[in-house]
Amino acid sequence: MKNRLNLLQLRLLALFGAFALTVTSFIAYMHDETAGLYCAAVTLCYLLLLLVLFLISRKSAFQDGEGENLSTLTIDFLSKLSSPVLLISDEDTVAWYNRAFSELDSGVRYGAACHAVLEGALTLDRIKAKAELNDASPLELRVGDKSYSVSYFKTDVSKKEFYLTLWTDITELTEAKLLLRQRNVLVAYIVVDNMSEITQGIQDSYRESSAKIGAILSEWAASLNGILKEYERDKYILLFEERYMNEIVAGKFEILDRINAAGSADFGVPLTVSIGLAQTDGALAEKENAAKISLQLALQRGGAQAVVKTETGSDVYGGRTKSVQKRTKIRSRVIASELVNELRASSNVLVFGHKNADYDSIGACVGVARLAMYHKIQVNIVVNENDAAVVTAKQMLKHIPEYESVFTDGVCGQEMLQPKTLVVITDVSNPDLFESPEIFANAPRVVIIDHHRQAREFDRPLLISYIEPTASSASELISEILEYALPPSTVCKEEAELLFAGILLDTQRFSRNTGIRTFGAAVYLRSEGGNPGNAQSLFKYGVSEFMKLAILESNVILFRGIIAISQYDADNEVENRVIAAQAADRMLNIENIKASFVLALVGDAIHISARSDGSINVSLILEKLKGGGHFDMAGARLTGVSMKQALIMLRESIVEYLDSGNKL
Repeated sequence: MKNRLNLLQLRLLALFGAFALTVTSFIAYMHDETAGLYCAAVTLCYLLLLLVLFLISRKSAFQDGEGENLSTLTIDFLSKLSSPVLLISDEDTVAWYNRAFSELDSGVRYGAACHAVLEGALTLDRIKAKAELNDASPLELRVGDKSYSVSYFKTDVSKKEFYLTLWTDITELTEAKLLLRQRNVLVAYIVVDNMSEITQGIQDSYRESSAKIGAILSEWAASLNGILKEYERDKYILLFEERYMNEIVAGKFEILDRINAAGSADFGVPLTVSIGLAQTDGALAEKENAAKISLQLALQRGGAQAVVKTETGSDVYGGRTKSVQKRTKIRSRVIASELVNELRASSNVLVFGHKNADYDSIGACVGVARLAMYHKIQVNIVVNENDAAVVTAKQMLKHIPEYESVFTDGVCGQEMLQPKTLVVITDVSNPDLFESPEIFANAPRVVIIDHHRQAREFDRPLLISYIEPTASSASELISEILEYALPPSTVCKEEAELLFAGILLDTQRFSRNTGIRTFGAAVYLRSEGGNPGNAQSLFKYGVSEFMKLAILESNVILFRGIIAISQYDADNEVENRVIAAQAADRMLNIENIKASFVLALVGDAIHISARSDGSINVSLILEKLKGGGHFDMAGARLTGVSMKQALIMLRESIVEYLDSGNKL
């Protein structure tokens, strides 16, 4: 209105000027014709200028009117819109809202703080946080029993920022998505781990127990409204809807305990099952393949557990029942044949184990080297020559000409990589613990032979993945392979004794984690000339080691009456890692102790050695600290923490294991 008034005043002034010039021109013409003509010309120019300005002002006034009309229409449209609209000021207050929004929140008022509107469901901070991430997607909010998709638009008015939010009701769409998710069909593979081992030679017991296990699984499937089919003896596939997953997870896969109890009642030894499940999207074929991968991971972790493959990784449940060692060597014979074929197709072979090599690691590497030498293939063992076990092994093998240039370091090993190089990794399946992660990353062809629980999936395909947690040691697995792949009397006496030492180390002199196959491997090594006495002599203590063991044993702390913990940080010598393992073994002899943990400072890291009598899975406990290993023998390495912090972390992991049931 004020602009229009000013424009009218200007027009009146312009008309008055035109009138004055006209009168002046007439008077001038009356006195002097020439002067009158000049004045008339000026007046004409002035009139033309007024005409142009008049036309421009009319156009501007028309546009202003249209803008005002458009603004009025916009406000009217938003006011009558059925979807809620809320305008938020840069002070995080309500600047404006329409009728639909007032129906959504009857208590809304102009100038009210946003955190007081809809119980703070939408605030300016939340919008700005999304804007800072350049995320223009709508916000999804739940208000009462309805879901809303909130789009927001930023605008500046009079140097102030405002956010216009448009609320769209998506309740039906959200419920449809939820229903679709609940009806998503999941695939699970179920395998009875140790039925043949427990019932070997007892066909009647086998049939009865197999039928009993099948009935338990069928009952479980029926409770899930699922479909269970036995596609092979003691192997099942289960299809069910995802809506039952919360119930299964809440019960921590109680079916594992039910199967265990059934086996214990019949044989006194628990039967175990492994479950591989895919909780993912995609086609059924993709889910089925993911379930197979999960089952393989469950078996390679020792069985008696369930592995659930999700979009973000894998969740593991169970693993608290120690696996029964397999009696048959069928898989060893198959692996031996496959390994020989891969060796023959290779230009050269690189072998290595884990960092801080022990006798099991170096013994297994030497066994693979002997297999490659027999087939006349160039082989090198990648080691850290400062490791005590490596120094001893080189000393033992120095009289064998074939080992003159076999040992090398990681740098030279990388230079030996060729397109047809075969890399064989023994006694470790965790890439973080490899002696040379760089060689593994660049190797075109990889084989892994290990007896530890596999902590996670590999991010690349392997030629052979022979991970058998029921075996006592990697040396046992390699000895079985050599027995099938080599003629008698091919293994040198020193090589056999190193493999013997590896078995002695991981079985604590045949006192733990032994089975028929363990003693079978020992018999084979003895037949190849290995002397158990010579292998045993490798474990003699030095004077300093003996003194440190005495300190560790005098500092034992009992935790919850069944856990023994000790620590050593007087120095950071490399030998402390071996001493920690020896102390953990000895601490298990304390009455009522079920597991022992020893922390020792080695270099700039803290090493943890753990041992168990078989009733506690120490691998599960140390996996929380990014370690792992075997059911009753495991380790971890912590960096960047003090001994006190390491003790706190260990105790928290132990408490979580003892109190949390089956989930890792």
